Amino acid sequence: MYCPRCGTPNEDGDRFCSSCGAGLQKAKEPQEQVSARDRLGRIVGTTRKARLITGATVLALVVAVIAFIALEPDSEETIPRDGYTIAADQLCLKAKGEIVAAERRAASGGTAAFATELVPIVADWRSRFEALAVPADRTEEAQQLEAALLEAEVQIGGLARVATDGDKAEIIASAKRSDAASAGVEEAVASLGLGECAGATIGLAGNTR
Repeated sequence: MYCPRCGTPNEDGDRFCSSCGAGLQKAKEPQEQVSARDRLGRIVGTTRKARLITGATVLALVVAVIAFIALEPDSEETIPRDGYTIAADQLCLKAKGEIVAAERRAASGGTAAFATELVPIVADWRSRFEALAVPADRTEEAQQLEAALLEAEVQIGGLARVATDGDKAEIIASAKRSDAASAGVEEAVASLGLGECAGATIGLAGNTR
């Protein structure tokens, strides 16, 4: 069968020209009863080449649909800026402001004085945050922040004790653990969508003088 557009020879049964893609029209014949098998053959093609082309087309469509489904939820996962987010953000900013103020007050007292002042600030932050009514869609993220604040409270409390009586190596090791706990708090804050507070990054452990 020759293509009516470009003249390229094609195999009998091909529905489209292999060169230009034009439809290959057959002369109209009297209508007849066609079995389901024959209809399927006409859809997918009767030759191996035609079936491969049809199969590739279907596969491309399936991949496109899967990609669309995989990407679609991303637009729905954005954490809303609702009353809970605003309240949690404000608590976080308030606590960070108190941490900065504590660092200034303890500037001459070194690590021990700063860590001692930090413990009640972090404990109060955690207590007030846990009192908020958490939306069902953010329970996991809220629990992560609660756990991160508790870990920071424990590690900073340990730093306050070590900085008073421990040697330099112990103080440095404890300060590193406190910094790691601080980083965990920052990650949890960002995961919960507390954008304003996430932008006010500070170190909970402070200096190690």
